[in-house]
Amino acid sequence: MLPPPTTTRFTMPFSNVLHLPPSEKFKATAAAGFSDLALQPQEVIRLQRQGLTLGDLKAMASDHGVSISRLDPLCTWNPNWQPVNMDSAFIDDHRVSGADFFDLAEQLGCEYMSLNATFKAGTYPRGQLVEHFAAICTRAREHGLTCDLEPIPMWGVTSLEQGWEIVRDADQANGGLVLDTLHFVRGNSSLDTLAQIPGGRIHCVQICDGALPLPPGRTLAQDCFERQWPGTGQFALGEILDALHRHGGLGHQVGPEVFSAANAQLDAGQVAALCRESLARYPVLGL
Repeated sequence: MLPPPTTTRFTMPFSNVLHLPPSEKFKATAAAGFSDLALQPQEVIRLQRQGLTLGDLKAMASDHGVSISRLDPLCTWNPNWQPVNMDSAFIDDHRVSGADFFDLAEQLGCEYMSLNATFKAGTYPRGQLVEHFAAICTRAREHGLTCDLEPIPMWGVTSLEQGWEIVRDADQANGGLVLDTLHFVRGNSSLDTLAQIPGGRIHCVQICDGALPLPPGRTLAQDCFERQWPGTGQFALGEILDALHRHGGLGHQVGPEVFSAANAQLDAGQVAALCRESLARYPVLGL
């Protein structure tokens, strides 16, 4: 058996606690034994409009011994970012400018940011994607941020292979990848490709489970937002995590990312228990 990684920062993705009040998000993160929390920029903006300050959020984080380390996602990093398979409410919600995003990230003390390529696949030739990614990495570096591209098969960067080509060709020291196990599986990405990517360029691993094959009539978008907790589906998560560990891909942030309407019924303690128990199924994580 592979020894567990020693530098993993267990991270609570915003998806698991999206339904919880701000203080309960931090409570769930700490109760799971996780050190880091990722937040959505649009949710932070909504909380500000309701009277909560960034100072309030940082104080809550400090009270629970949690770091707000990642802002996730920025979608407007390219001019033709709008998706064609999402409704207007989704588009309006994700219409956060780069300037606003970086201001939030800097004030919250974030170290990482995530990029979603929400445009339709084929919108850009690879050379232009590389240019856009390099440009946003340059802006991110000015704010002390590591900039991570997340391949998502229902949108414009459909596989880990394509994502790595963009990150590799952009050749930015602060550029890297988010590897989401749902997108890895649905994008038909391979362990062979994973073996070719330096593990140090994978800065975030988001773990969830699902059915194999994709159920008939179920779209990738529907599947993305109704996930299963790790160990409750049919994905070969053990193989994926072992491969990541062999190549040093578990050395940054790792967490269970489970978008699901069922989460709305869970309190902070229940979320924490599911997060910890689901990752504990995989000894390689050492949780």
